[in-house]
Amino acid sequence: MPQAIPERLAHKANQLYWETKRPAGQLADELGISRSKFYAMIEPLQLDQRCDACGGQLVFSSRTDREASRARCVECGATVEVSADVAASAQAAEDGAPVRAAAKAEGIGDAFPSQHHSENLDLWVTAAAGVVAGLLTAAWFRRR
Repeated sequence: MPQAIPERLAHKANQLYWETKRPAGQLADELGISRSKFYAMIEPLQLDQRCDACGGQLVFSSRTDREASRARCVECGATVEVSADVAASAQAAEDGAPVRAAAKAEGIGDAFPSQHHSENLDLWVTAAAGVVAGLLTAAWFRRR
């Protein structure tokens, strides 16, 4: 179960990054992680288009690339200008979140498992545990 939390956190980070325009630093703070860890979790947004040069999968590596309609091939690294329609339709993948391009290309399936309960449950449980730990630590120091 310890691995499920990072997957959910990565899913939430990707969802917030690709589906909002809020600054990445603000999103990292909201999730309680460093900006570098936040960026490390962000997966490219897969397009339904293939590279003309090699047939590889095209992705947007960042929101800036998506806004500029500039896709990148995961196979050969070529940069491809895509139409504004393609960029607009790439707001989210099949399930409303980006997918790991490499996993999809290898036929592994969705990189982010479906969730049957609130995505925020783990965040709330972790926050509550932190508050309890803080209160217990403060009480222990007062007794000394």
